[in-house]
Amino acid sequence: MKKIIYQGAAGAYSHTTGVNYFGNKNTFIGTHHFKDIFEEVKNGRADFGIVPIENTLAGSVYENYDHLFHYDLKIIAEYKLQIHHNLLGLRGSTAEMINKAYSHPKALEQCNLFFESHPEIEEVVSYDTAGAAEMISNSGDKSLAAIASLDAARIYGLDILKKNIGDDQNNWTRFFILTRKDHEIDINHTNKASLIFSTSHKPGSLFRAMQTFADHRINLTKLESRPLPKHTFEYFFYVDFEFDPAHRGSVDATLLDLKTEVHFLKILGIYKKDTHGRTGS
Repeated sequence: MKKIIYQGAAGAYSHTTGVNYFGNKNTFIGTHHFKDIFEEVKNGRADFGIVPIENTLAGSVYENYDHLFHYDLKIIAEYKLQIHHNLLGLRGSTAEMINKAYSHPKALEQCNLFFESHPEIEEVVSYDTAGAAEMISNSGDKSLAAIASLDAARIYGLDILKKNIGDDQNNWTRFFILTRKDHEIDINHTNKASLIFSTSHKPGSLFRAMQTFADHRINLTKLESRPLPKHTFEYFFYVDFEFDPAHRGSVDATLLDLKTEVHFLKILGIYKKDTHGRTGS
């Protein structure tokens, strides 16, 4: 039985990702903060961590890019989950009875059209979607609701007052599955990698680093810059790239060439691209 840590309460989208990926016959640990995930995995108190890294509507989760820089963990998989926001209330309540809706700020933001059409409902920020559902289940107040997943409704015994109230149904979150560096994994059939590097603060440095990928016909799928700690207005760069498993040698050659062009290089993980995605509840 594995110990898997995620941010939020049971029924959070990260929790759903963990259950879908590992199966439900494991121990799942919810926490309030992303940093706790990295700390617990680093110190061996959890075997795996689940962190969101980007969302198709909200963009990148920059805090987790920074944690990937600071912590010596590795990515073993990515997982894409379609996000559905639902209005949940106590048993016997109706949507017409609701005057406050609690949820994570990003979830509230992604339901703007719903709130515009229901001005009588006040938006209230909670640390987590499922945490809001848990709070409503204990409130005894039928005028309160949470915006969360159907899993959260099931776990906390809430009624589904309105389904799929998000503005855009093409709402996907990409998660990373993390573990310690000493955890052995099978890298056969992998076709995607993530890394971090920094360059000298000179003209052409970033161009030369990027040129190494083009020279070896490596397909870059993401490039992000983040402030480099203790270096004013300097940055580290986060890269995702894909490759043909039959040409793994080109990846090794790219990394060798890249090392000659950068000050710092950290391989975050080599894993299999998630080409399917799953629909969350």
